[in-house]
Amino acid sequence: MAITERDRRNIFNSLEEAIGTDDATNLMELLPTTPADHLVTREDMHANTALLRGEMAELRAELRSEMAELRADMVAGFATAKVETQQLIVAGLVANAIAVIAALLT
Repeated sequence: MAITERDRRNIFNSLEEAIGTDDATNLMELLPTTPADHLVTREDMHANTALLRGEMAELRAELRSEMAELRADMVAGFATAKVETQQLIVAGLVANAIAVIAALLT
């Protein structure tokens, strides 16, 4: 059964008569205004924590997998760049050699 604001006011009025306004106000502030069936229990918190831990473990596994793929892609990309750089260097050396030979022959 949910306590209504009217019920809370009646409780406050009774407390006010019995223990005084200040003490009644303090006591009412300590009582939850949320219905008990809407409060979170320890079991709820533990269940949600377990779910979050599971989700975090999945995310970590996905991240590790994606990072491994990225590393592999980077290694392949660097290997390709190295080969292309070496080819450009060789082509430049060949072009310079041809230019020197052509200059010597003329």
